[in-house]
This record gives sequence, C-alpha cells and structure tokens, in this order.
Amino acid sequence: MVTEITVKSGEDLRKLRARVADSKVIGGIVARVLESQSQRAFLEQKLGDFAWPERYPNMEDPFINIAALVNWTNEGGTIRPRFFDRRPALMGSGGAGGLIGSISAEQRGDLVILGSDKEYAAMHQWGGTSSQPINETAKKTVGRFLGYEKKDGEWKRKNKPTEKQKAQDEKYHFRLLFLLGQDQLETQVNQRPFLGITDENEAEMAETIEAWVAKGES
Repeated sequence: MVTEITVKSGEDLRKLRARVADSKVIGGIVARVLESQSQRAFLEQKLGDFAWPERYPNMEDPFINIAALVNWTNEGGTIRPRFFDRRPALMGSGGAGGLIGSISAEQRGDLVILGSDKEYAAMHQWGGTSSQPINETAKKTVGRFLGYEKKDGEWKRKNKPTEKQKAQDEKYHFRLLFLLGQDQLETQVNQRPFLGITDENEAEMAETIEAWVAKGES
C-alpha cells in the first residue's frame, strides 16, 4: 500500500512530522493488531501459516480431552460434553476465563509487550511436557461418572453396571479409570503458538500506521 500525501504548507509538514514521531499512537496500533490476531488464533486454530494440531492428535476414537477434564474437575466442575470434542484446541475450559481471555498487549515506553498471565501459556506456545495434580475432588467426579465409589481406601463399583453403563465403559472406562489411582497426570503438549508477528499482522500494522501518518486516522 502506497499513500500519497500532499503537503500544502509548513503547518501540514509540522503535523505530518508530529504524527510520524507519535510513538504513543503508533505503539497503540501495534498493540491492538497483535492482541487481536492472538485472540483470533484461537478461533481460527492457527497463527499465520502454523496450523494447530487437534487435541491429542494421536488418540484413537473414542476421544476424550483428559488434561482439560482433570483441570476442570480439580476445581469442582462436572464432566461436560466439550471434553469429548477434538476441537477447538486450547479452549477446553470454555469462556473468557481460559487462555484466550488472558491475552493482552500494552505499551511500555517504546516497547509493546504482548503476552498472557496464565502460568501454562508458555507450555502451549512452545510445547513440552505438562504435569498437573489429580486431586480427590477430580477423582470423585470421575469415579461417579464411571459408576465407582471409594470404600476402605479402594475404588469399587457402586452397583452392577446397567446397559447404559456397559456402553459407557466401552467408550471411556479404559481412558479414565487409571485417573483414580494417580495423583499426577503427565501430558505431552503439542506446540500451538498464539503470540507472534505474522505476514498478515505485519501488513495490517503497516497499513494502519500509514493511514494514521497520512490522515491522522487509525
């Protein structure tokens, strides 16, 4: 994009120079574009040309998002239908309280800082091995889902399984039962970058800054 600027007077030139040197406005444009694209990455399931892998890409059917389920039930949540969907990745907690809602960009002097205040953000940005606790609240919720209860320190079937329970066992019993005997869950986290500069937002920043410099509009 090339914008022609007509300078008719010394005052026009002064205003133009002021806009070029206005780091506060230009930094604000950069921050706004970066933050918007990072949030959009969750909806598009990609950042630039980097397409995000689905949840547990190597898991055969039936699928269950075990890490998100453990995290949610640790906090007292119930098992929700979204834990059985392969996508959208990184949105297992639902709503703005998750990673997508934590993205923010701010200007500090001549710098624009883009990031998240979530402790686990870097793990998803770069990938790695995640370890999370499995507390008693989570175990009780999983046990209830599978038809188990804890008696004398052991998890046992509450009742003879119904036909519905048998059908559920075929789907999820072998995927979840192990959680009742563990205190930690280790998960290999795939890289799903959501922070960074791409060709798309670089072009958007350039066009918006150019419009501001030319006309004072952003």
